[in-house]
Amino acid sequence: MKKIGAIIVAGILVFGLTACEKGGDKTSDPTNNVSIRDTNEPAKTQEKQSSEQAKKSESSVNLPLTANFPMFSLFIDGPNYQFIQNGATSLYNVGGIRFIALTSAEGMKADKPSEIIDLYFEDFKTGVNTNCRGYKPEQFNIKESKEIEINGITFWRFQGELLAKNIFDKETSFYTVGYTFIKDGNPFQITGVVVSEGQEQEYIDEITTYVDEMVKTIRDKR
Repeated sequence: MKKIGAIIVAGILVFGLTACEKGGDKTSDPTNNVSIRDTNEPAKTQEKQSSEQAKKSESSVNLPLTANFPMFSLFIDGPNYQFIQNGATSLYNVGGIRFIALTSAEGMKADKPSEIIDLYFEDFKTGVNTNCRGYKPEQFNIKESKEIEINGITFWRFQGELLAKNIFDKETSFYTVGYTFIKDGNPFQITGVVVSEGQEQEYIDEITTYVDEMVKTIRDKR
């Protein structure tokens, strides 16, 4: 009887140890197979890439259309607007909304960049007359101006409004931003104007950004 009892007790102990080992396996498997770092790392990488792409998109300005200043082999990159050549003034134009004018002519002289805006006003006026929603430019009202050097060229940057009047003597004003400069003794002007009736801020921001970026692309070769 004692031997039988000992055998039964030994069997119970062996069965109990086996059950404990199986239970231990069940609790340890999930912990050993999950890495917190592995799970979170792809998300962090994707977030970083998205952030970098967003910054690149915000800072990039697309200027696919290269043109020359009228009568000169001086080149500039501009936006994908309709391009119009009209004598001493060429236009990157979105009809009835906004345009960027390039003005230059042979035989014109200026002692400093700030004189050019008056020197070229008649040429500018003639070139943009049909692009101002029936209004005729009268004069510029400059509110801010400063000299700035970009790529070795001294520019006079101006910002303000183009005053205009229609055939019924109704007056209006259009947001204006631009640059004048002298290169190889010749005066040049680039002028961005928003002519939409609402003077929408999005158009003002667009023209300002384009004009500011365009002057950085001025060069002697296409």
